[in-house]
Amino acid sequence: MARKWDERYNEAKIKESYGKVLELDPNGTAGTFTHEYYKTTAPYRDYAELALASQSINSAKPDLAPLKAFIAKHPGSPLLKRAWQTMSQYYSYQAPKEEAAAFFPEYAAKFPDDPTVLSSWLTRIVRDKEPADKGLEIAERIKRIPALSPYTSIEQQEAALHLIRGDRGKAEEVYGKDVMADRVDTFAYTLINYANFWLDKDANKDSAVAMAEKALMLMPDDAYYVQQVAGVYVKAGMEPKALALYGPDFLQKNFGDAAKLYSYASFWNRQGKNLESAAVAAEKACAAKPGTYYYWNTLASISSKMKKWPEAIKAGEKAVETAKGPTKEAMQKALDKIKQDAAKK
Repeated sequence: MARKWDERYNEAKIKESYGKVLELDPNGTAGTFTHEYYKTTAPYRDYAELALASQSINSAKPDLAPLKAFIAKHPGSPLLKRAWQTMSQYYSYQAPKEEAAAFFPEYAAKFPDDPTVLSSWLTRIVRDKEPADKGLEIAERIKRIPALSPYTSIEQQEAALHLIRGDRGKAEEVYGKDVMADRVDTFAYTLINYANFWLDKDANKDSAVAMAEKALMLMPDDAYYVQQVAGVYVKAGMEPKALALYGPDFLQKNFGDAAKLYSYASFWNRQGKNLESAAVAAEKACAAKPGTYYYWNTLASISSKMKKWPEAIKAGEKAVETAKGPTKEAMQKALDKIKQDAAKK
């Protein structure tokens, strides 16, 4: 139950339900839970304590003390890395440069061979534009990690050995179709990142577009990549191609999928283009899931860009009505801004 409330970002219920877990299992002896995504097994108590400690980092003024207390209290917990990863979110994006510069060496010293840790440090250095020499050193460290090198892969030999032992399932696990599908996805993602990187630098346009199109060849039925390539086309000044790929025809084929409708509407809202079609998508998404505040907020934003003020205000009011917690205040501010803009017109 606590995890369900966590997925819905209901802060009050999160505190209440995880607090109940701690009441029932204060010593961490009632059993363990294995997280299906992180594949980490730990006492229910540890999960509850970490979840509660993590809440404080998402506030307007992040408080890292609870996470630091969890790390000090449970130095051998299987969730220790998760606690550090959660703290790194603050140091990666919100902390002043000096704080980040003190945090990341300590973080990397704790997990020296973890490419995710090193990559987060490298990303922060790129954002700060210094120290470049240290960033290049970290990049070299990442490239030397064996798990990331295609030349040191032994999965094929491992799979052969598992087959010799008669274990087809294990062979598939280390070198089967799911492994290859993940690698194709990863490569496609890399191509999209390349395209966006150079287009944001206003360079290598032809290569950027070509690589984005190769990503789409790899993942032609994936709506995420369709949208990403459309975004590349828009950045490259190729709006007709973007509309041909991710315009009204795409919308027509996906009228029954609320998530795709919302994603489509949100994309074109950000671009400030194709707004008539985006409004249709947003309206249908809201009709399919009327209790989703961010659907209504997107419709309000699109309508305001089109200067359809009554529709924008009505959608904004629905966003306020369906939002909960801190998001309700944010939706009210957005609605107030729409009303102010409407009054000026």
